[in-house]
Order: sequence, then C-alpha cells, then structure tokens
Amino acid sequence: MNGRHGCGAGVHGGPVPDLRVRLFVLVIATAGVGACATSSTLEAPPPPSAAEVHADVRAFLRDPLLGHRGNIPEQSRYELDSAAKALGRGGTQVARAGAETLLAVDPTLLPATVLLAQTALAEGKPARVVDLLKEPLAGRPDYIAGQLVYARAAELLGDVITAFDGYLGIADLDQAAAARASALRAGALAKLGERTRAAVGEGRLAEAGAALATLRAWAPDDAATVDLRRRLAHARGNAAEELEATRALIALGGTSPELLQRQAALEVESGDARVGLELYEQLAERDPGNVEIAAALNAARFAWRTRLLPDRVARLLDASSLLRGDFAALTYWLVAGVRSGSGGATVIASDIVEHPQRREIARVLNLGLMAPVDPAVRRFAPNDYMRRGAALAALLRMPDRLGRGAACVGDGGGPAVDDEDAVCEAALRCRLISRLSECRTGAAISGSEAAEALRRTLHLIQ
Repeated sequence: MNGRHGCGAGVHGGPVPDLRVRLFVLVIATAGVGACATSSTLEAPPPPSAAEVHADVRAFLRDPLLGHRGNIPEQSRYELDSAAKALGRGGTQVARAGAETLLAVDPTLLPATVLLAQTALAEGKPARVVDLLKEPLAGRPDYIAGQLVYARAAELLGDVITAFDGYLGIADLDQAAAARASALRAGALAKLGERTRAAVGEGRLAEAGAALATLRAWAPDDAATVDLRRRLAHARGNAAEELEATRALIALGGTSPELLQRQAALEVESGDARVGLELYEQLAERDPGNVEIAAALNAARFAWRTRLLPDRVARLLDASSLLRGDFAALTYWLVAGVRSGSGGATVIASDIVEHPQRREIARVLNLGLMAPVDPAVRRFAPNDYMRRGAALAALLRMPDRLGRGAACVGDGGGPAVDDEDAVCEAALRCRLISRLSECRTGAAISGSEAAEALRRTLHLIQ
C-alpha cells in the first residue's frame, strides 16, 4: 500500500478475505481518519493502557476458551485469542467488535458470547453480562471463563445465591473463584435457607424442594440444611424421610426436648417402636409433671405392644370388621390387666370349646368384660360381628374390673349393652370417642378402630 492509492483504496479497494482482515479493519477504524491524511503508510495505533481495565475486573477475566468443551474452527480460535488479548490491554471496543463479528458468523459460538460478556463487565454493565450468559451457561457448571464472569456480575448485582453457585462450581479449578466462594458461603447458605423456610411455611413445596436440593448440594451435612430437610418432609407428610432427617439432626448435636419428642413420636409411628418408647421414658424422667409426655409415653407403650403381638393377632389390626372372638383376642393381648388380672367368675360358653381363640374369649368372659349373647344356652357367638356399641360397653367396664373405677363411666361399673344412648354418652365423657356421631352402635368395628379405642381406655385403668 502506498500514498498513491489513498486511504479508501487501502481499506476498501478489495474483498475482505477472512475474519482476521475484518478485525484488522476494525482496529484501524478506531485510530481515526486523521492518520490517513498525514501518512502514506498505514500503521496500527498503539495499544491502550492496561490501566483502562481495572484490576478488579481483570481478576475475573480468563481466556474465553478456558473450560469450554466442543470443537471450534482454528480461525475462530485465532480471532478469539486476538480479541481477548485486546481486552486484556484495555481495548474494550476492539474486543467487543471482535466478539460481535464472530457471533455474526456463528451465533452459537459460546466463547464469543463469553468474550462479549467480559467486555460488558469491563464497561461496568453487570446486568448485561447476566442477560448474555444466564441461559447459555445452564448445564455448564465447569466452564471456567464463562462461570467466573457470570458469577462476578451476579455478585455485583447483589445476587449472592447465583454468585456463590457459580463460583463453587469452579472453585477447584480457579483460585479467584475459590476465594469468592469462601467469602460468600455463609451469606449464600443463610439467604437460600431463608428462601426455603419461607416456601415451606407458605406451602410452596415444589419451590422449597428445588431450593433444598441446591442446599444439599452445597452443604449436605450442615445442621441448617438437615433441619430444612426435616421441615419439608413433615410438610409433605413423609414420616420416613422426616425421621431420617431428625435422626441426622440429633446426631449433629440437636438435643432440644421438642426435637427428641418428635423423634420419639416418629420412631413409634414408622421407625423403631422400642427406641421411641425408650426416648419417651427418658423425657418423662426429665419432666415428670409433663402431662403431654406422660400421655405420649402410654401411647408408645401401647404401640410397642402391637409390635409384639402374635402374627395371628397382629393381622386383626388391619381387619375391616372384627368378629366377637377377634375383639376378645385383641383385648386380651393389648391390655396387660386382662392377661394378668386376678379374680372373676368362671363363665362357660359351649360354642368356644373348639374355637382357636377360646383362651382369650374365656378370659374376657371371666372378667365380665363381655358376656354370652344367649346366657340360657351359654352361647358366646364368636363368629358374629362385633358391634361398636358392644365394644364400647366392654371397654367402659374395664376401669371397674381392672382398676379403681372412673367417674366418667357412671354408676354400676358401666352402662348396659342394650342402653345405646348411655353407652355413647359415657364413651364421649371418657374420651373413647371424639363426638357422638362416632358412636354408631350397630356398625361393625374395624381392627384399627378397636385398637385405638383400647389405647384410649388405658388411661382410665392406670
């Protein structure tokens, strides 16, 4: 090129053969037209001072290809390198122009997008960085150059959660990321913990689950994370998951009475009933005047008994309707006083001699808890349905037969079986039922209903 051709001829006189020439043209353009008028030979302007890119920005700039996975044409690599070096020297305009030129050729060239984001960070535009990289970096947690500039922009915008997540993903690969992850860790955990707790409290359980998944990835053994896991499991009604998290939280040092009491309840409900019983016994020793714990201890003892039932009896707990012999068997095995209590008159029933439940039936007959359906012919009818009215009447007799009586039962050791109104009213007073509509004296009683009524009866005879 010489003076006879002029500036226009030197720049525009022929076709642009490749990206390198286009970038060279852009570099020349930034020097201004005055250079053309004063010299017959084109020279590139001196590079801008590195001081134009602040050290706080340079600390978060890496080669746009660092950590990128995928094939990139050699010429594109060269252009990226040239533009990135220009940015390192403070040439933000040159770098931005180079990135835009590359993206015009291939809009999917992610390193070029990262370079463009780096120029935006250098120009003090963190929001622009986030807009450029939020979607392209999804699923690329180890793309060092991209994640570093993205995390820094999020940090500048006050998004400590996104920033920490980005830094943490490359902390093992980049010292600057490791330092920032360490600095932001406590704040990010606290912020995401608050967000998760609020979502659980407001019933946004899917959102809470997603946030908790991130917390567990960040700090799976942190006490706050485990506690949130416990709370979410409780909100979802997942007793097994709640118990596992509660055990883990206690292992980390959680020893509050409320936490121990919750573990005891969960153990009885879906874990190791023996462990639950022992926990309740310890809590009762610490706080002997606590009525709630005392009641829970009795319930735990009852639950433990259900775990010790013979298989043939345990199956009755799931029965949709019990027979009279079945009810006698459950009563015998679940109420200790029925098995071990003394006294009672011998009552003979002719139709239980060959019955598999004859021992249990004979015991409830002799204690006066149940009576033959037809005393004249001494028939117990073990294979008839057990009606709710007859079951409640039998339970109301227990305080008088096995204990010291109970005022709620009334006079005479309990109402007669055929006085349905009296049976229902006494059962409500003694809290064997929660409302009169539950009485339904003529309906057959199920195994679970009978077990719960037996459990509620225990406090009347202890």
